[in-house]
Amino acid sequence: MTSLRSALPFAALLTAVLCGAPAAATSTTTGEDPLRLQLRPTGLLLAAKKADKAAKKAAADDVLDGEPEAEKKPATGEDGAESHSALPDAEVEVGGTVLGQSMGGATGFVFKQGIYTQSDLGGFFVLGAAAGSPTGFTISEECNGPPCKAALWSQLQPYIGLSVGYDISQWLGVQLSFGTGFVANAAIYNQTLENPRDYGITTVNGAIVGSFYVLERLAIMGKLFGGAAFVSPEPAPNEPTLGGNAGVGFGVRYATLLPDVFVGLDGNVMVAFIPSSGGSMVIIPGISFAPVIKYVF
Repeated sequence: MTSLRSALPFAALLTAVLCGAPAAATSTTTGEDPLRLQLRPTGLLLAAKKADKAAKKAAADDVLDGEPEAEKKPATGEDGAESHSALPDAEVEVGGTVLGQSMGGATGFVFKQGIYTQSDLGGFFVLGAAAGSPTGFTISEECNGPPCKAALWSQLQPYIGLSVGYDISQWLGVQLSFGTGFVANAAIYNQTLENPRDYGITTVNGAIVGSFYVLERLAIMGKLFGGAAFVSPEPAPNEPTLGGNAGVGFGVRYATLLPDVFVGLDGNVMVAFIPSSGGSMVIIPGISFAPVIKYVF
């Protein structure tokens, strides 16, 4: 009986812990005040932790309320899902229109047209008498000095050109050009020691230029040109040096991603005609080729 009485307080304590409510145990034998145990149940502890977390979250939301909307909201794509980047999915032009198909890898790439300048630096030679030309002679031991042997063509020499033009459209333009080609070892006249075998031909031409784009940034171009020609020094003593020229040219143009810059390669076939003192016309056929750099203003 004594052991039962001593076990009552411990039973009351165990009941309070397991049942989650305050428990009281009264001694029935001694008449003492009841033993009162007030414990915080496990459920209350868990609720307190949840309340603490909710308070911390509310405090963090209060801090975010003072930040701009762009910083609080995650970037989203067109389908509403979160995006890994806040950058736009596609380039847009002024007004918000999404740009369409890119040209050659550059989104929104557009050819610039208008006034341009163009430089050429390449090679030049003329066809000689052996190629059917009425001009083009070189020296030979058979003639003891004067140029008398028909040359097939002159030696390759530099060609320098500078042009300005205007693009009327993507397909058509006009151009004014200045160029100089040099001739080596191909005299215009033969049989005279005073006739120079080396001379230069300078041209000033107007041209009509057409372009056909076979790819988005690659064009085949052609031109018709004509103008004045000047030979220096004079081809023979007391012979005229001023005449004219005409010809055709072909080439390619590539629109680079450098702002307003085109590069290409040109080849021209021209015929210079210089009057002679005898009343006839001296014909000088020539060929030039050069890499080209074009800049549109």
